[in-house]
Amino acid sequence: MTDSATVDLTLSGTGTAADPYDIAADVILDPAPPGGGTNLLQEGPDGLFVECADVRTCFSAGDGAAYDPATGEITARLSADAGNTVAFGSDGGLYSAGGGGGAPSVVTAGDTPTANNTVTGTGAAADPYVVTTDVILDPAPPAGGSNLLHAGPDGIYVECADVRGCLSAGDGIDYDPATGVIAAQISTDAGNTVTIGGDGGLYAPAPDGTVDTACGLTGDGSAATPLAAAVAAWPYPCDVGANAGGVYCDSSGLLRSEPRGSITYLQDHQILNPADLTVPTPEDTVVATHELTVPNPDPCRPAFVIMEIELDADFNLPPGAGAGLGIGTDEMSYLRNSGSTAILDTHIQGTKVVPGIGGGGFIPPGGTHTHVLSICMGRGSGGATYNRLQSFLRATVIVL
Repeated sequence: MTDSATVDLTLSGTGTAADPYDIAADVILDPAPPGGGTNLLQEGPDGLFVECADVRTCFSAGDGAAYDPATGEITARLSADAGNTVAFGSDGGLYSAGGGGGAPSVVTAGDTPTANNTVTGTGAAADPYVVTTDVILDPAPPAGGSNLLHAGPDGIYVECADVRGCLSAGDGIDYDPATGVIAAQISTDAGNTVTIGGDGGLYAPAPDGTVDTACGLTGDGSAATPLAAAVAAWPYPCDVGANAGGVYCDSSGLLRSEPRGSITYLQDHQILNPADLTVPTPEDTVVATHELTVPNPDPCRPAFVIMEIELDADFNLPPGAGAGLGIGTDEMSYLRNSGSTAILDTHIQGTKVVPGIGGGGFIPPGGTHTHVLSICMGRGSGGATYNRLQSFLRATVIVL
């Protein structure tokens, strides 16, 4: 059902024989008309109406007139100025005998936006002033529609025939503006089972057919065997509600499971051949770095990375010389020549595993993390030098 600006439609019931559809239509009364005033149209138990008591508040009295909005009575207002000779005659009209040497009485008509006053006569006894007032009906209301108020020989009125033109029918509604009858409009499309029931309400019989199911569904759609998702028994000892993943529907209507897990591996190899540089004496001195940028290929979930670091260094150690090698600030090896002859191109090789690199131990979905290996040496003595650095950075990226 579709409401309009002037009718609010309400649908209740389930459409069964025991609880048929019931469509109710309420005329919408504008609580704040576009002109800024109060809506004179009201709704009662017997329909829409505008009464004289409502219309009377639209008028006010100007100069020379008195107006009682409670009764709608308009009378001439006599000035209290000294020397005024205007009075009400025996016939209820305005009267002034004049004389007394004063200035002649003058009566003028004062109009308002809602009332037009007219003064006739000269004020003489034979031709007294006569003041008449006509209510002004706006010929072109500000909203652009037709004025529903009419002036007749017996007063101002609004009839049902005037109001009915304010309504129109939307989808599912049949409206007759000549009678004001609002009814449901039943589609003529083939296969429609909606009719008007014996009690005047909308009625459609309950379907008695069944359907054939394919993969993922069981049942035939009947009351005895309703349609349901075809699922396997939960084979795990844990609780299905607390541990199972979700099933989702994509934009094409296909069922989808959780994103697939993945494990990826990447490696970077670096060889440096410095020309017999002296091993520094301070511990944990950074002599070189090696970087590896690790991407998280999953756009949905964070990645856990296990980084394996392999470091190999070649040293020349004269008699009594010593040298230490570390991965970062972790000095993992130390060599010392305690003999009487030089040891040339001897090497130290170490491996270290670092779990959980990145912020908080994880790389965010679709993000990257650059791991920097600091190659450190220290405790160099006796003229110890190094001439080769070889390192491997191997990352295992796990997304589950």
